[in-house]
Amino acid sequence: MDAFIRFTNQTQGRDRLFRATQYTCMLLRYLLEPKADKEKVVMKLKKLEASVSTGRKYRMSSYLC
Repeated sequence: MDAFIRFTNQTQGRDRLFRATQYTCMLLRYLLEPKADKEKVVMKLKKLEASVSTGRKYRMSSYLC
């Protein structure tokens, strides 16, 4: 647990965690889109992916200024 806390306390570690979340959402969405009964889940994954993407862009731009 301490290693995870140290990892997420670093900017690069948080970005890697958010990137992994974003790409996992993309993969799951790709796998679930063909299934007709998974529309709600696909929409939630799209929203989560978009939120994480926006958050990553905002964080990185704030560190560059």
